[in-house]
Parts: sequence; C-alpha cells; structure tokens
Amino acid sequence: MLQHNLSKVIKNDVNLLITLYFLLKTRQVSKAAQQLFLGQPAVSHQLARLRQLFDDPLLVRSAGEMMLTPFAKRIFPSLELIVTDLELLLEKRSYNGYLRPMKHIYRVCVPEDVYIDEISLLLYDFTLQQGVKDVAFEVFTRYDQCISDLNDGNIDFFFGYSDKLSKNVCEVELIEIECFLAVRPGHPFAEKTVELNEVIEYPWIEILFRERIKSLSEELWGEAIMQMNCSLKTSSARTAIALLRHSNAISVFTEDVIDKYGLSKVNVKGKKLKIMNFLYWHKVMDNDKFHQYIKTEIFMKYISEKFSGDSS
Repeated sequence: MLQHNLSKVIKNDVNLLITLYFLLKTRQVSKAAQQLFLGQPAVSHQLARLRQLFDDPLLVRSAGEMMLTPFAKRIFPSLELIVTDLELLLEKRSYNGYLRPMKHIYRVCVPEDVYIDEISLLLYDFTLQQGVKDVAFEVFTRYDQCISDLNDGNIDFFFGYSDKLSKNVCEVELIEIECFLAVRPGHPFAEKTVELNEVIEYPWIEILFRERIKSLSEELWGEAIMQMNCSLKTSSARTAIALLRHSNAISVFTEDVIDKYGLSKVNVKGKKLKIMNFLYWHKVMDNDKFHQYIKTEIFMKYISEKFSGDSS
C-alpha cells in the first residue's frame, strides 16, 4: 500500500518520462521525435524541461556525438523498466497473450561459467511459473567467435563488456563491480593489503576471454602483473577457483564470486580495479516483446536485486 500521496508524480507531466526514455535510448532529438510522432522543436522543448526538472544536462556532445551524462546512465535502466511496465499494463492482456516470442531458441552468453547455474535457474523458473511453451534457452559462456556471433545477431543476450561491437548491437549499463586479487583462505596474503611487487613470487592463473579485466589490470598494476609466472590459462573460472583452493596461486575475480565461492580477497595499494558490465543484444530483437520482457523484467531486475547496495 502506498505510504505517500505521489505529489511529485501529480505535479509533473509523466509524458516527459516517455520522451526522456526515447531521448536516452536514441541519443538524438530527431530520432526520438520520429518514434514519438512529434516535431523536433517539441522534443527539444521537452528536453529543456527535463534538464530543468532533473537539474542535469542528460545528453552532452562529446567527440562529435551525443552521450549520456553519468546521471542519465544511472537512471536509464530504471526508466526502461517503468516504460516496459506501462506498456504491459496498457496492453490489458495476460502474459501468454501479450508476449509472443519471435523464435523458439534464445541464446544467452554469460561472462564466465560461474554464472551459468544462476542464469539457467532464473530462466527455468520463469518458464515454469509462466507456463512458457515452445521456447528454449541456451546458456553458455564465452568462446572464440562469440563477439562475431553477437555482431551477426546469433546471440540474443550477451553479458559483460566488449569494445569490438558493430553499430547494430544495442546495450544497457548494468552494474560496476570491483575486482580483487583472489586467493584461498589461509593464504599468506588472504585479507591483507600488499604491494604489487610482493605478489610476483606466487603462481598466476589467467582466465581467458577477459580482455577488459586483463587490459585494466595491466593498466593499473603494470609490470607486476605482466611479470607474474602464469602457471595456467583456462576458460573455466570454476577450474581456476578449484586450483586456488588447493594452492598458493593468485587470480582475479569480482567480489560477488569471491564471496560466493569462499575465497579471500587481497587488497592492492593504489587504484581500485573496477569494471562496468553491460547487457548487449542485436537491434534485430528490438521488435521482439518477449525478448524485451526477458531483458527488463528478468535479467535487469535480477541484477538490480543481486547487487543492491553493493555497487557503491
């Protein structure tokens, strides 16, 4: 039951939020105007009102293109959820009558195998509870051609980060997560703060298909990381975790994985290693309402709840 009188909602024109959604999604006044069936002057006027309402530019020009401000990036996922919920409400139909999948198999690529069980259970429970039939989900981790497959529209949901995407790939920012050096409990460095030159003496386990984490760690930690004795390269995070538990080796994991698998963090003096995670999809799926529902109502809500309060 509502505990307030919704005074701000009543006071402001809620239609402005719809305009804001299309402005942030398209990053162009002209494209937003086309989707809203309005003239560009009208949308420009609404953008000015939105900037005044939120006391933020929302869209700024950088390197010849319009970019979202940090505030706009932060509110866009919530705004997309609101717009999707409104669309579902206005349809006035049941779930099965409204969400007609465009295909029989949806392919989901997660960053590492430690996330396969979570995402698989999430999708299985959804299909069971909603009585979804004639649809299957393939959940897998990264492989050599996964970016090419995403660019070609052969992957429907792609979690993680990539800077090698085509203009046909859409994205939404999910969560920024801090990465730490990880070791077994009882390791000499467990839960301690160390200098990078102290780390070099221990074996290093490298997890493949982590281009962003690797480049950032080399940028922040420099020669120390590149000079470590790499004893194993594996595409399986689970394998790396198993080896950490039975050795003095060191690797890098996000905080949620360290906590889930009972590893210990090693704090490094200096800058923190943080990585922004995105959800990507090919624009060919933009007209698939089932895809949109999975994206906003299942995946984005799950990520929001999972990391609630942990992203500061």
